[in-house]
Order: sequence, then C-alpha cells, then structure tokens
Amino acid sequence: MGEVRKNKVGPRTSQEQDSGGVRRGPGSPVRPPPTLRRSSLISFEGDDENSRVEVKTGCCGLDPTTGRGKQIHLLQILLLPFIPILALIIQNSINMVTVLEYQYDMQETIDQVQISTGLGNVTEALQSERAEIAFYLFTNDSVIRGNLTEHFKYTNMLLDDLIWPVFRQEHELFNNKILFRIRLDDFRDKITKFDTPSVEGGIAFYNKANYIFLDQLTSEINEKDAAGVWRPLLAYKNIIRAIEHLGISMVFGLQYFGRGALNQKSYIAFVTNDALGYDFLNTSQNFEFWITDRYKNLQKTYPWYANITRRRLEVLGRAKIEPDFDKATEYFYAMLGYLDALQKIQYEIRHVIERTLVSEMNASNSHVVIGIALLCVVLLISPVIILLVRMMTRTLQAFSDTLIHKTHELAYEKKRSDMLLYQMLPPSVAQQLKQHRDVSAETYESVTIYFSDIVGFTELSSESTPMQVISLLNALYKMFDSRIELYDVYKIETIGEVYMVASGVPQRIGKDHAAEIASMALDLLHGTEKFLIPHMPGERLQIRMGVHSGPVVAGVVGTKMPRYCLFGDSVNTASRMESTGLPFKIHISSDTKNALDRVGGFIVNLRGEMEIKGKGFMQTYWLIGKHGAVSDRQPLEERQEEMDVMAENPHSEKASLSHLLRRENATRRGLTRGTCVPSNHAFNGAAVPERQTFGAPWIEWS
Repeated sequence: MGEVRKNKVGPRTSQEQDSGGVRRGPGSPVRPPPTLRRSSLISFEGDDENSRVEVKTGCCGLDPTTGRGKQIHLLQILLLPFIPILALIIQNSINMVTVLEYQYDMQETIDQVQISTGLGNVTEALQSERAEIAFYLFTNDSVIRGNLTEHFKYTNMLLDDLIWPVFRQEHELFNNKILFRIRLDDFRDKITKFDTPSVEGGIAFYNKANYIFLDQLTSEINEKDAAGVWRPLLAYKNIIRAIEHLGISMVFGLQYFGRGALNQKSYIAFVTNDALGYDFLNTSQNFEFWITDRYKNLQKTYPWYANITRRRLEVLGRAKIEPDFDKATEYFYAMLGYLDALQKIQYEIRHVIERTLVSEMNASNSHVVIGIALLCVVLLISPVIILLVRMMTRTLQAFSDTLIHKTHELAYEKKRSDMLLYQMLPPSVAQQLKQHRDVSAETYESVTIYFSDIVGFTELSSESTPMQVISLLNALYKMFDSRIELYDVYKIETIGEVYMVASGVPQRIGKDHAAEIASMALDLLHGTEKFLIPHMPGERLQIRMGVHSGPVVAGVVGTKMPRYCLFGDSVNTASRMESTGLPFKIHISSDTKNALDRVGGFIVNLRGEMEIKGKGFMQTYWLIGKHGAVSDRQPLEERQEEMDVMAENPHSEKASLSHLLRRENATRRGLTRGTCVPSNHAFNGAAVPERQTFGAPWIEWS
C-alpha cells in the first residue's frame, strides 16, 4: 500500500519565494526552474500553499520514482501474477504426478488381473478335467462324455499362456511351469492306463493343484485393493472357490449314488466341500449385489436345480441305497450343468472387471491428457501474462514520470505566476484575492514613502526614439529593482520616469521604515554613479529623490488589473519633496529627519524652509550620507571595499581627485578611515558647518 504523509511548511513572504530562501523584492526576476529531479514529493498547493504530500509505495515504503525503487516496484508487481501462476503450475504438476502414480497402480492392477484371470482359467480347465477324469474312472471307461485328449490340449494351451507367478505355497511341483507340466502329463498317463487305485486317488492331484492355484489367486487379489475393482475381484475369487468345492462334492455324490454308500472319510469330505461351496457362493453375492439377481434367476430358470437340491439332501442324509448307475449319471450331468451356469456368472464378473479396468484406464489417460494440456496452456500463457504485466507496469511508471515532470512544471509555472502576481500586489493581499475574499483598506500610522524621477526627462524623450526611451527606463528600473530587493521596502509603482517605493506597508516593521528607505535611497543614488544612457554615451542621468514619513491608507483599487495604492496627504508630501529637490540630492521632510534621528547613524543637512505647494512653508533637509560601512545586503557583483556613502555629485573629476588625495593622506597617518570634512558648499543660503568629527567616519567631496 502507498504511504501518504502531509508535511506542513511555514508561510513564506514574497521576498522568500525563490528556491534559495533569499528574500526577493517585487522587481526581482524569477529564476529558471532547476533540473527536475525524480522525487516522490508531489506538491498539491492549495490556497494556503502550506502543504505538500509525500507518496511512497510498496511493502518496504520505497520511492517508486527512483531507478532502484522502480526495479523493486516492478518485481513486486510481477510477483502478483507470478505467485498464482506458480501455484497453478505446482498444483498441475502434483495432479500429474498423482495421475501418473494412479496409472502405474492401474497398470500393476491390470497385470495382476491378467495373472488372476490366467490362474482362474487354468483352475476352471483343471476343474473340468477333474470332472471328466472322475466320471471316466467311475464308469471304468464304459461311458465317455468327451475326448480327454481335447481337454488335455485345452488345459496345456492355458498353461502355456499363463504368466507363471511366484507361489506363496512352497511345493516342488510349482517351482516352475515346466516341472508342473511334466508331473501333470505323468499323472494323465496313469489315468488313461488305470494305474490309480480309486476315484479319490485320481482326483487328489487335481485337488492339490487347484488349491495352490486358488490360494495364489486370493493373494494376488488381496494385494491390489485400491484400483476400484477389488470388490468384483473378490466376488470372482469366491465364485471360483465355490465352483471348486462344489465340483469336489459332486465327485463324492457321484460315488454315493453309484455305490449306494459313502465311507466316513468320503462323507466328511462331501459335507465339508458342499458347505464351503455354498458359503463361498453366498459370500460372492455380498461383494456384488447384481450377482444375487443372477443367482436367483439361475435357481428359477435351471430345470435341474430342484433335482440337485433333492439329491444333495439325500447324500447329506447318508441313507443306504441300492447302487443306481442311472441316478448317478443323472446327478453327474445335473451338477455339471449347474457348475457350467455358475461359470457363466463367473465369466460375467470377469467381463465386469475388464470393463472397469478399461474405463479406469481411459479415465486416467483422459486425466493425463487434460493435465498435460493445462500445464502446457499455463506454461504458454504465463510468459504472456508476465510480459503484459511488465509492459503495463512500465507504462504506468512512464506515465508517473510524466505526471511528476508535469507536476513540477505546473508547480514552477504556478510559482512564476505567483511571483508575477506578487510583483503587482503584496503577497498578503494576493492571497486574499486568490481566496476570493474582500480586501479592505488598512490604515498605517507611520510609513516612509520614496519618490524619484529623472531631471530633464521631457527634453531627453524628445531627443530619443520611443524604443530608446523604453530601453533606458528598463535598464534603470532593473538596476533599481535589483537593489531595493535587499531592503525591507515595497515597490508601489512606476509612472513614466517616476519611481515610487514605501516601507512599513504592507508589512509593519515598527520604527525602522525610515532607515530602510534612507539606506535604499543612498544605495540607489550610489548606483547611478556608473549608469550611462545607452544611446547617449558620456551623458549621465540626473536623478532627484524625495522622502517623507507619515500616515497613509492602503488598499486595492479595481477588480480588473487591481493595483495596490497608497492614499493620504503623506503621499502628496513625498511627491512634493521629490519635485522640489535637486539633481543627485535626497530631499527629506522634517518628519523623516526626526525618524532617522531616532534610529541614528545618518548624516542630514538642513536645507531650510521651502514653500511646498499645498502645504505652505516646511523645514526640509538633505540626506547626505550614513555612518559606517556599506551594508552587506549590497549585490555581490557591485560590492566593493567598505566606504562611507555620501550624497554629493560623484561625477566631477575634481571631487574624485580630492577624494583620492585625502585617502592617501589618511593612510600615511596610519588611519584606516580618515576624519572627513564636508566642503564649504552652501545649500540654499545655509552655510555648511565647519570641520567636525563624528562618532563614525564619513567622506567629504567637493
């Protein structure tokens, strides 16, 4: 989240508007904008211009406008889409691994089912072969149901196709397929030659083989119980066992009806196998409920089922009967048909297992294809998304750079417009006008007003072109403007060659306003020493100045191009001081002289009483100079060695030579500044005092 912090900045006066903090006068030019530095400080200047907003973004509060901040900000933005993309890739990869593991399990299940199916087929063939051999031995080869050789070939074919497993039962006959085939062929030869002592002895080999095969089949099924086919596989195992035990019980039932009785051992074998056969048959129905429907349908549709049930109960009753070959044959064929019907159910279960495995394998393959497709799509789209986010971020950063640059330009232009406004109006007044507030007139008890004009400006204008006059006034006022900015004064206006300045308005500065105007007037008079008329080389301007202190009323006049104006008799008096003055003289009133006396340090000579239009006779004075060094506020390019400033005409060669001579004499006497004696000029009939020594040195010129 971005962090926004407001910093309060103290109000600044019009003299402090430039970036260096130096007080600027109303006539000072606006500095060009500094080189724009990338920054997160964006100013939003309201009417009070006292607030700015600092913006920082990112989880670390970095500046997003610097080079390093941009890189970190770009990484943060790229992480937003990259994290979910990475999570999606990881999720798809995990799903792919899971599907592949499931496929591996399915393949193992298919292999095991193939082994189990092969074992089941071999077991069925051995069961059928056992029944034929039992009937063959029972009838002493008098009745032949089928060709035993064909049965043997079918069993051998199934054995050849069987993947020989590692049997759990350790028996030498089942160590390998070849050894088992040799022993089976030997047993078959004995059967065909009637080398076995009895029917029980003839089927014992088959019972042992089927037991081991069924035990291995059970182990294969129990090891794979998570592929979705374990229920039909268990049903398949149980129905095979049911057929096995019912086939064994059929042999003993055949003996019972053929011989009329069973010995104890044979009877126990019949009961045991009959009970196990029906128990496995009922258990298989619990794993797959549809087998129950098939079995009930078998009971209803098989025509010999009632005969089998009746014969079964007779054997279980163990009553002595007369041997009946026909009944035995009938029982044998009925049981064979019943077992064949059960085998059909067994085949149906096997088909269900195969269909389930194929369906599971197809679904697994579909999951693999979908997973691979999703992973490819994610891998293809991820760079595009990241590239688009990067381009969008770059665009936003470029836009933010442009916005910051434009904001700086706007702030700079606003400062320029404000500076232009402050040159026309005082900052406090300008602020009120910007805030759409009424600016009421204000009374000032004591201010000092300065007027100056160019003597002979009318004749000078008649001898010059308008462009030359404008160039002259522009050069002069630029020099004045650059100097007055160093004093606590406010430039009121310029009308033609008239230059008007006031101190004490609009900011009240106490009793120092007269001193500020006096120092400024001396500085301006000194500045005209080197000022030449551009189009009249050798000609110098004659400036006369007038100063008066008194009360005024200040206010803004007009709404279109409003001006800050001073009203009152003090303004007229200051103008009269200027108009009745002399070239290169600073004419001041008695009120200004009294104000300077309270401050001290200024050199004033009495001019005498002067008739002032509209005021009558007034006691006026000449501001001659100032004790002490020139103020450090003087512009650096014009600052020279410390000297006393005197308001006498410095342009005569005699004055310059006399001044240099007296400096040399003072240096020889070991003085840093000599005692200065004013010349014997007479001003309006008043004699200049004789040689005087003041508390601070001052300079004399002729």
